[in-house]
Amino acid sequence: MWLELHDGDNLPIYVNMDNVVDFRWYDTEKFTCLITTAPFAEKLHQLYVRETAREIMSKIQEEQLKQNRPRQG
Repeated sequence: MWLELHDGDNLPIYVNMDNVVDFRWYDTEKFTCLITTAPFAEKLHQLYVRETAREIMSKIQEEQLKQNRPRQG
C-alpha cells in the first residue's frame, strides 16, 4: 500500500508501506523515522517524514478500510 507523506520541506513523498519494517515518532525533533527495506544491497533505508506515527497509523487504517469495502457497480 502506498501512502503520501511529507518530507522536511513539506514536499510529498510516496512511500510503499509494504516495505516499511518499523517507524517511530521523535518528539524532540518533530519527525517520524521510517525504516524500509532497500531494493538493492540488502540494507535498511531510513526516511524522515513530518507526519506523526499516529497519523501514519490512521492513514494505514483508512487505506485498509478502502481496500476491504465491496465495490459497487
